[in-house]
Amino acid sequence: MTTRRRAPGRGGRLRAAVGFLLWFTGEFLRANAVVLREVLTPGHGIDPAVVRVRLRSRSMVEIASIMSLLSLTPGTLALNLTTGARSPELLVHGMHASDPEQLRASVHEMEDRLLAFLRRPTPGVVDRDPEETP
Repeated sequence: MTTRRRAPGRGGRLRAAVGFLLWFTGEFLRANAVVLREVLTPGHGIDPAVVRVRLRSRSMVEIASIMSLLSLTPGTLALNLTTGARSPELLVHGMHASDPEQLRASVHEMEDRLLAFLRRPTPGVVDRDPEETP
């Protein structure tokens, strides 16, 4: 079982929100630099892939937020969402995805950080990684 980030105590969601915004700004700037380098020196790093990522997001606000943030980040694009009996699955295109597991891990990191401030922490509850079987 993998434990996930939870915003502790009073004001934890605000700290998580500020932390997420700072982290995302850094990731956004880094992704812009990578794409800019590719534009200026074509052919030196593009290794595209489409990866299926099982999400822990439950509400449409959570799902729409992660899809929007992924599509806003240069070099990634949320392509398709599948919902059903299991957790929602998202198809993500990565421009620099030589390692599909690394792309999947980066999507999960973004989702974890996002959910840390979108959700109210429930005492004693540990979220399960959707990639793990119960």
